[in-house]
Amino acid sequence: MRYFLLLAAPALLLGAARPSRRPAPAPLAPPPTTAPAPLAAPGAVLSNAARQALLARINLGRLWQHQPQKGTEDVLNGTFGYDGRRLEFVFLSVQPDAKSPGRYLVSGKFRCYGDVTPFRGSIEVQQVQRLPAELAREFERSETLAAPTYCATGSFALRASSAQGLGGRFDGRIALDFCLDKGGRAELARYTLNPATRRGGLLFDGAWREADNTDAVPALWKQDVAVIQQVLTRFEIGDRDAHINPRYARVGWNNFWKNDEWWVEKSLARR
Repeated sequence: MRYFLLLAAPALLLGAARPSRRPAPAPLAPPPTTAPAPLAAPGAVLSNAARQALLARINLGRLWQHQPQKGTEDVLNGTFGYDGRRLEFVFLSVQPDAKSPGRYLVSGKFRCYGDVTPFRGSIEVQQVQRLPAELAREFERSETLAAPTYCATGSFALRASSAQGLGGRFDGRIALDFCLDKGGRAELARYTLNPATRRGGLLFDGAWREADNTDAVPALWKQDVAVIQQVLTRFEIGDRDAHINPRYARVGWNNFWKNDEWWVEKSLARR
C-alpha cells in the first residue's frame, strides 16, 4: 500500500495544480430583472422629446456595427474576468426598432478563450447629454470642433444563441461619445475627456453570467484597439523593440496583431 501511495502522489499533485480554463460559476441569488442605471455622464441632459427626435433622425447603431471593408480594424476588443483576458465582439447586424427610437436589435459573434460564439440581443439608449466644452476634445477632425459633442448612455442585453464556446449572457451599460457631421450623420468622438466612456469612443461595461443563479464575471469592451490605451496598463513594454507584456500575452493577447477574421464562416472545400 505504501508503494502505491508514493506512485500515485505525483499524479494527484499534477492534477491539482492544473488551473481552471474558465472561471467557475458559484451559486448566487438571481440577478435583478430591471435594467442597470445608465452610466453617469457630465453635461446637460436632453429632454425626452429632444432625445427621441434626435434618435429618430440619426442611426447610432452604425457606430458599433462592423463594416466588412475594415476587416480586423473594426473589431471591438475588451477584457473578461479579473486578469485582463482578451474578449472580442463583432456586431454583424444592427437593426433600429421602428417602434422605439434608440432601441436596436443586434446579433453577431464574440470570441473568448479561443472559442467563437454567436449571440443575439438588444441595446437601448436611455439618455443623451451634451458634453461640456472642456470635456469634448476631438482631435481627429477640425471641422467637428465647432459642433456639439454628445454622450449617449443606456443598457445592453446579449445572450449566446448557441451552446458552443463560452455561452451564457452579457448584461450591462453602454456609453458612447458622438457628434454630427455637416450632413447630420453621427460620428464617433474617439478622443474626449468624458469619464463615462473612459476618455472617448464607446464603452460596453457589464458582466457575464453562465446562468441566472451563477456568479457574475466582469466584462468590458471598446472600439478597435482603444482598450489597450484607455483600460489596460503597460500593454506593450520595451522601447525600440516593444512587445506585448507577458502578463497579457498569456491571456489571449499574444495574437493581437494577427489579421484573423475569425467571425467569417469558413466554407468547406468541395471534394
